[in-house]
Parts: sequence; C-alpha cells; structure tokens
Amino acid sequence: MNLFACSNCCYNALQYGPLGLSIGYCVEHRVVLRQADETTCPRHVRKDLGGPSRETAHDHHRARYPLDVVQSLRTAAPATDDPAIVDPDTRHLEEDPVGEAVTSYGSLDSKIASLAQLRAIPGARAELAMLSLGRGYVRRCLLRGGRWTSGLHLFWWTRKRIADEPVIGVRDFRHETAASLVRQFELAAWSIVMLRLHLLADVGGAAPKDDGVSVATGLVDDAAEATDLPDLASVLAWIRGTAEPRLEHALPRQRYGELRDALHRDQCDAPPAP
Repeated sequence: MNLFACSNCCYNALQYGPLGLSIGYCVEHRVVLRQADETTCPRHVRKDLGGPSRETAHDHHRARYPLDVVQSLRTAAPATDDPAIVDPDTRHLEEDPVGEAVTSYGSLDSKIASLAQLRAIPGARAELAMLSLGRGYVRRCLLRGGRWTSGLHLFWWTRKRIADEPVIGVRDFRHETAASLVRQFELAAWSIVMLRLHLLADVGGAAPKDDGVSVATGLVDDAAEATDLPDLASVLAWIRGTAEPRLEHALPRQRYGELRDALHRDQCDAPPAP
C-alpha cells in the first residue's frame, strides 16, 4: 500500500490497511473513493505518523500534488470525472451504519457530535473511523490556533478504552493479506491500538509542558521502545502496566469534569455525556 494513498489518510475514515469497507469516503472532498489505494490529494494526512514527522510528510506531499482535487497517485491527473474512481453518490454507503455516520460528518450540530455518534457504534470499524476523523479534527483545531482542550472529549473517550483489546470481525476486512488469518486479525487489532496512542499523543503534544496531559506526547515512541512491534499482546501489557496509570494520573475523572464544564462555558456548545 502506498502510504500517501487515500486509504492511509485521516480524512478517509473507512479504511486502514486491510481494515474497512471496500470503498472509502473523503470527508474533505465529500466523495466516495472507489479506488482509495490509487488516489490522493494535497490535504493528505497520514494515519501512521504523528507529530513533526506527519507534518513534514504532509508538506512534501502537498508540494508534489498541489491540485486541490482527488487525483491519481500514478499520474497526478484529476480523478473527479471518472465515476469508477470517485463518485459523489453516497446512497449505498449510507446503508452501512459506520458509512452513514462518516458521510454525515460535520452535518450534525458539531463535528464532536458526529464523533460521539461513531463512539456509540460497536466494532472496530467504528473505532477506526472515530480515531481517524478525531486526529484530523484535533490537527485542524490546533492549526487554527485552538487549545489542546479542543481534543478533550476525544482524549477522555480514548483513554477509557486504551487497554481494551479491539474486537475484529471477519467482515471488518476489505481484503486479505499474505499473513495467516490469525496474524491478520492480530495486526489489525494492533493497528487500532496504535491509532489510539497516536490520538492521545496528538492531544498531549498540544498541551503545555507543565500540564499532566503532556505526558501522552511520547506514548507512541515509548510503546515502540518497550515492546516487540508489531505485537498486540506485548503492547497491551505495556499499556496496562505503564501507560494506563500515567494517563489516569494525567487526567483523572474530576479534572476531566472541570475542564469539560469550562469548555462548555467557553464554547456555549454542550459536549456529549462521557
């Protein structure tokens, strides 16, 4: 898979590696991506990177593909006129609960409301969508001068499930890989866990250095140093023994409630219940 393809972009929340639906959806261009492994655009934000590395990759990619439309990775030609590649018709995608929530992203009262809707849907594909869109949401808020608390609810929701093993079903895969079926399931679950760590690190990296939440900044690197990657059992053991206590100390429930209430007063936009 080309890491700069739409299938590896935070704004396509329906696919990641072999996980997801057979078709994707871009919340930026509002189109169905029928060949997401073969297309890209200058807004591309890699799912597999965080922090400065992600932004460096984004800047280089934007310089190479400056035309602000979905385009072919191979030729850089616009793909918007070919319905076999890009299609604005979302009717069939909306028959899937996760697909419906993603295509309606941003059309509810707020984007956080859309992310809360995804959080309430069970299954790995819904969590993939929430984490992908959540990372894009936090990134954009920060680029526009927002504070780290723009990602407060996402941080809390993800912290609460950080040590849970993702439940992957056979219908959660869009294609097979060369790995054994057991290994494919394990790698898919591992990738979801790492996306959780990436989202927490995104928010932690925006917090002031003297704020406890900033401890999340190094989670991905710490996990890589402390575990055999990609190994689901070892990373979950490390999370339960090391990362989870750190995060509990960084954002206990009482402080979350205080920040949530302050955020509500500042934004006049009642957050979803935790």
